[in-house]
Amino acid sequence: MANLASIQKQFMNLMQNKPNRLINSIAQQGQLESRERLSIYQTAYRIRLTQVIEQDHEQLGKYLGDDLFDVMVEGYLKAYPSVNNSLREFTANLPRFLSESKPFKQHKILADIAQFERLLLHAFDATDDLTLTTELLEKLNEIDWPLLVFNLHSSVQLVEFKTSAVESFQTLKNESAPPSPDVDKPRLWLIWRTPSKVTEYKLLEKEEFELLNLIKRNQNFSLLCQSLINSHPPENIAHILIQYINIWLSLGLLKQF
Repeated sequence: MANLASIQKQFMNLMQNKPNRLINSIAQQGQLESRERLSIYQTAYRIRLTQVIEQDHEQLGKYLGDDLFDVMVEGYLKAYPSVNNSLREFTANLPRFLSESKPFKQHKILADIAQFERLLLHAFDATDDLTLTTELLEKLNEIDWPLLVFNLHSSVQLVEFKTSAVESFQTLKNESAPPSPDVDKPRLWLIWRTPSKVTEYKLLEKEEFELLNLIKRNQNFSLLCQSLINSHPPENIAHILIQYINIWLSLGLLKQF
């Protein structure tokens, strides 16, 4: 008789359409054949995984339409069977699948929409960091500022898209037709969860996007200032950076030291 671990392994192979010998461990009972009873579990498992994709990537599904969505689901289940105990991570590879698999890879916006929806989930699930406040900064000594290193809130996501992925996501969410996938220049997006626990996103100019990326790389206040030298008069740089910091504080983008 097969032990429990072996049966569990065979059962997962069955769910993922891999070679298995599970039927040898199934006793015959009732009117249904053993193979028919096992197919019920296979169908239920597939339906549940399909529901996860539908829930996590609702706007992508609208963009694709029912027929292409079904093709995507079937291909993704084969290419990336679930290996994680948490269904939250099941669609982690969907952007990659869309960027590498026909016919989807011919349309870059599909992978971008999937990535954007994944980043929204990451922002929503992020740790509840304590946010930095103006009062805490005001307690710092002036000599401490040059080497001061800020930290982004765990929910903050920064992404560049060369398609209208986010604009399409928004219009689809509002039940409107999406715009052309082509854009005149790359779109730089900030995604985060506000202190009131609402996931937001915002289109950024290049300067602010680069500053936030420098913070992400643990660069100090002096280096942030240096990054602005070529675009602003030296005497204005500290003031400009402080203005950015005040905006980031109000949005809850920085966490306590």
